[in-house]
Amino acid sequence: MARTGRTQTATLTSQPPLEERILRKAAALQEAGRLRDAVQQLERVLQRNAVHAEANYKLGIIKVQAGFANDAIPHLTTALKGNPAEPRYWLSLTTALLGLGRVADARAILERFTRESFSDPLTLATKTALVGNLYQQAQGLFGERKFKEAEELVDIIVLLDENNSEAIHFAGLIAASTDRPELAYDLMSISIYQDGNAGRFFVNLSNIFSNRREFLPAIECLEKAIELGEDNFLAHNNLGLVLHKAHRFEDAIRHLETSIALNAECALAHNNLGTVYHDMGRIEQAIAAFDQALAIDPTLVCSHSNRLFSRLYANAYDPAEFIADARAFGTTFADPLLRRRPFTNDREPGRRLRVGFVSGDFFEHAVNHFFEPALRNFDKTRLELFAYSNTPGEDKATARLKTHFDVWRSIRCLDDDQTADLIEADGIDILVDMSGHTAGNRLLVFARKPAPIQVTWLGFVASTGVSAIDYRFTEGFSEPEGIGDDLYVETLWRLPRVSACYQATPTMPAVAPRAPFLENGHLTFGCFNRFTKVSDRTLQAWAEIQRRIPDARLLLEVASVDSDAIRAQVEQRLSDNGLPLDRVTLEPRLPRNRFVLNNRVDAALDPFPYNGGTTSLDTLYMGVPFIALEGDTFSSRMGHSILNNVGLPELSVPTVEAYIDLAVRMAEDRDWLLDLRDDLRGRMMRSPHMDHQLLSADLADAFEAMWRRWVAEQAD
Repeated sequence: MARTGRTQTATLTSQPPLEERILRKAAALQEAGRLRDAVQQLERVLQRNAVHAEANYKLGIIKVQAGFANDAIPHLTTALKGNPAEPRYWLSLTTALLGLGRVADARAILERFTRESFSDPLTLATKTALVGNLYQQAQGLFGERKFKEAEELVDIIVLLDENNSEAIHFAGLIAASTDRPELAYDLMSISIYQDGNAGRFFVNLSNIFSNRREFLPAIECLEKAIELGEDNFLAHNNLGLVLHKAHRFEDAIRHLETSIALNAECALAHNNLGTVYHDMGRIEQAIAAFDQALAIDPTLVCSHSNRLFSRLYANAYDPAEFIADARAFGTTFADPLLRRRPFTNDREPGRRLRVGFVSGDFFEHAVNHFFEPALRNFDKTRLELFAYSNTPGEDKATARLKTHFDVWRSIRCLDDDQTADLIEADGIDILVDMSGHTAGNRLLVFARKPAPIQVTWLGFVASTGVSAIDYRFTEGFSEPEGIGDDLYVETLWRLPRVSACYQATPTMPAVAPRAPFLENGHLTFGCFNRFTKVSDRTLQAWAEIQRRIPDARLLLEVASVDSDAIRAQVEQRLSDNGLPLDRVTLEPRLPRNRFVLNNRVDAALDPFPYNGGTTSLDTLYMGVPFIALEGDTFSSRMGHSILNNVGLPELSVPTVEAYIDLAVRMAEDRDWLLDLRDDLRGRMMRSPHMDHQLLSADLADAFEAMWRRWVAEQAD
């Protein structure tokens, strides 16, 4: 009998297509790190079907991972064309293009991708990862000041996620950093609309308002930020800064002290506290605050500049010590930056010179009362004028100044190297610093020597300490031959008449028809300079004047004196120096008081050792004579120069005793005082102070003489 054999039931299963089996094998090889073998498998698929979407995609991904992104692009493009419904293909091609820096191409792909409206979880997760990666890259580029590249990436983030408030706000920061304040405001406002609980958004928006000198909304933004939890040293520091600009000094001090309490190592907060003390006339405290900032961060250049500036106002001001400090600043910060290379400027005799002016004050600022009349009257056949503006916000004065320049450059968002490169590229022959150590200066641009000849003018009353600056404009009354040369690293270039001209403000009122004493029977002296300039020695001299003239009154204009706390501090200082408070009137520095207070005084008293400048000229133009003490530095001889140029040399005296005696004489010889007041505005208008064309010609002559000297030196 035959054996019965075993039986087996056969199960029929469908085999995956060969291409799919190869793809799976390639994926396993790729996961195992065997990329070369994986590539071979994928190429097998493409030999059978050159437009196979998944094979092209996977091959493209491997090439990107291996560092051959250029070779990957054709494969990823073919994959996308083969299956545009697959979101991975869109995002992978975008990532590869971005890796190659082909941002515009990546953006074009994503614009099409966003119209596809993919919403599956995997796509959303991939988009989120891409956004995070792009944001991190953009932050790195921003930190390197590569603003254009950062902005391109942020634009792509917003394209992928139009409700990404972080990215929109970041775009606002980039706009602010590239001098587009209106766009910055719009973007930051949108981000706040989307996320009104992000305190740091309000901190950054406040900077936009502050730069436009819109201090109330800036303050409101910072207060809101603190309310939302940004109760940190940075927010309080920024709020202190804005409150200072708004002349709310006590509030500014309170927030800056809070910033320091939260972070005692914040050098900027100590620096900013010093600037408030300076403007309040608390000079010794200001210098101490700058010293503290520098103890924390010796490289903080702004604190060195601020300290030098404040030292000019100190009771114990010593010119020899000042120049030593200025030289130390130059040696430490400026000298190492000097670029040593030959200049290629055209040396043809008699050609039109390119003159550049660098300033942080091209807005409604006192320095422009002196600069604008000269600028307006320059002979454009002799000089081609370039502006390099470091001004944070523009106003009507900015617009007016722009019309007088041949070329206007904003440098606020350029670093020092970029600015120096720009100036060199412009072929500037003579570069003029108009800020010195005051706010907004760019002295470290001058340290790089981007122009053959460099001059400092108008903005600062002492040496910058920067040896790369060749000359300083001055004149013979402030600094006659033999006086002051050893107090500068720059060579003094004495102009033949004045070194600056005065431009009256169009809104200035008429001169009072009668001296006030004719109405009230007593003499009223006044001082409308910043109280910072009023030293204790000055107050003591004024106290002696009031002692010797028992019915004399004193009218002072003091910033923020409408604050009870500030008034108390000022009155205490006056009292400590012997002034009778019942005969002193304090008025706040407000727009409504500007100029009109002059009509309430019979004569003015110039502070010392730091004299008035703009204010003294305003005073004369308003028909009020002033008494000045003649010192031995530029800052202490400004009054002497002004009075000599207006034809009143007898009002400038060499000693404090003579200063007091002159005030007493005015009280005793009131006919003489009336003679001094007679037609004083007319006298001003006829003086060199207001001969704008003459000064412009003198400056042009000086520039050409400097240029001839430089050309001759190069030939030797």
